[in-house]
Amino acid sequence: MFRKRFVITVGDSRVGKSTISRLLLELYNRHELNVRAYYHGQRPGDLSNKLSAYEQLGFSIKHLGFNRGDSDILLNELEMFSEIDLVLTDMPGQNLLDFFRFENEVYFTENLESLGYRPTFIHPISNRRDCVKYLQSLYEFFGNRVDYIVVKNQYFGDYFDFYDNNEVRQNIESLKGVELILPYIEDNIYQDMEDTNLPYSLAVTSDSDIQLLHRSVTYNWMENFCDVVMNHSVIPLYLGLKRDRAELQPQELRF
Repeated sequence: MFRKRFVITVGDSRVGKSTISRLLLELYNRHELNVRAYYHGQRPGDLSNKLSAYEQLGFSIKHLGFNRGDSDILLNELEMFSEIDLVLTDMPGQNLLDFFRFENEVYFTENLESLGYRPTFIHPISNRRDCVKYLQSLYEFFGNRVDYIVVKNQYFGDYFDFYDNNEVRQNIESLKGVELILPYIEDNIYQDMEDTNLPYSLAVTSDSDIQLLHRSVTYNWMENFCDVVMNHSVIPLYLGLKRDRAELQPQELRF
């Protein structure tokens, strides 16, 4: 059975993928998990690497390209280092077709499976129709080879009609996909937090430049998200935060 998780944040542009990735790194850091973190993208300088602030918490953030060479390096590393608990990678929205080509060329999910990793796609959505079309393209290509978490980003409001009233939602449910809420946070507070170039958990300390009220709001926003994740019956398994008995190897079972 699958023991570990390969978590990929996917979705249309500007829906909160990197925000979700950073919140997940906060959770993984709390649980003292051994995580390999990657980012995709080819923008100038370090603009593609929106996770770089988390090097301050000891994470090594590396670039992962959609080519056989990078795939071989990654798979060899996962095979050599059994102490790795999970992998997280942040994928820009415009890379979807490259990702499909990459999968067809190197059988990436099949190779992950052979190493004991089960992929999870965590897909934030806004209230735009394009988000739903993106999600549909994703599950039509990968089917049940992966698990799905759809994140309703409440920055865009409380209603997601193009998703809630669409067969896409039923199809995700049939694939055992689940939904997660990312709570609303005000624009100016979020921008203050981003401008610190600090991990979220450091941005809310008294050492940061953010005013006290904004630090308090940000802290509660983070805690709300963490509580929603950890209190769900399935999401911690999909994100590699917990493993149930069915996912453990025989030698790991204890009676």
